[in-house]
Amino acid sequence: MAADADLRDRVAAGYLGATGDDMESTRCHDYAAFVRPRFLDGVELVTVSYRDRAFPVHTHDGYVVGTVTAGAEALNVGGGTHTVSPGQVLLLHPHEPHSNRSLGCEALRYRVFYLPVAAIAAYAGECGDAPLTFASPVLSDPVLADTIAGLHARLSRAPDDRLAQQSALAALVDALIGRTGSEAAPPPPGGDAARDVRDWIDEHFAEDFGLADLAARAGLSVFRFSHVFKASTGLSPMAYRNQCRVNAARRRLLAGEPIAQVALDVGFADQSHLTRWFQRVVGVSPQRYRQQ
Repeated sequence: MAADADLRDRVAAGYLGATGDDMESTRCHDYAAFVRPRFLDGVELVTVSYRDRAFPVHTHDGYVVGTVTAGAEALNVGGGTHTVSPGQVLLLHPHEPHSNRSLGCEALRYRVFYLPVAAIAAYAGECGDAPLTFASPVLSDPVLADTIAGLHARLSRAPDDRLAQQSALAALVDALIGRTGSEAAPPPPGGDAARDVRDWIDEHFAEDFGLADLAARAGLSVFRFSHVFKASTGLSPMAYRNQCRVNAARRRLLAGEPIAQVALDVGFADQSHLTRWFQRVVGVSPQRYRQQ
C-alpha cells in the first residue's frame, strides 16, 4: 500500500465500480471502505453498506470480528443459519467456511475487523499463544457490539500514532476475552491428509495442477479426496485455490503492482478472471480495492 497518510489512516470511501454486467444495475450504490492502520501489521477494517448482496462459501486467513449496525444478514456457518442484526456480534475463526447475504429491503451496514492470528496472540496476555476460540459464531451482546463499533470507528480515524493504534487493538482483544467464552475448538474433520494438501496449495496456488495431482499427494482416490478436503475446509479444492490467489492478489495490489500482471502472477488466466473472483470474495473490484 502507498505510504500516503490519507490512504493509510483514513477511511477511503467510494462507490463500487463493478465491471460485470450483473453487478452494474443493482449494486452501483453499494459502499465499501477499507482501513489498514500503519502500526497494526495485517489488520484490516472494513465498513460496508450493501443491498441485495450475497457472498459464496469462503474463508479468511485470520479472525473475523464485527457487528451489524443496520439491516440484517443471513450467515451460514457450521451447518446452521444465523440471522445477524444490530446488537449482535459476528465471531469467526481463521479458515472457518461461511457464506452470507443481506436480508430485507433495508441496506445492510456493518463494521468488521479482519485480524491475523498473530495480532490476537500478541495482545492476549495470560491467554498465551493459544488462539482465541468462540463458542458461537453469533453472539447477542449489545454492550460488546457497541464496543466493537466504537473501537472500529476510533481506529478508522486514528492518527498516525503507534500507541493509539496498538491501544485500540488491545482494548478490542480485552473485550473479546472478557465477554466471550473461550472453548477448545474441535479439530476439523478430514485428518492430516486434507490439511497437508491445504498447506501445499497455500504455497503453490499459482501453479497449474489438477484434482488428480492433489489426490495423489494425499494418497487418496479423487472421489475420496474431494469429499475429505471439503469436509475439512468447507471449500472445494478449486474454490480454496482461487481464494488463495485472491488473497495473494490483495497483497500485491496494495504494493501498487499492475492489475493485469498481478492476475497472471497469481495464476489467473487474465485480469477479467481475477476481477470476477475478486468481486465474489472481497466485494469490490481490484481497482477499487487498490484505490482505497
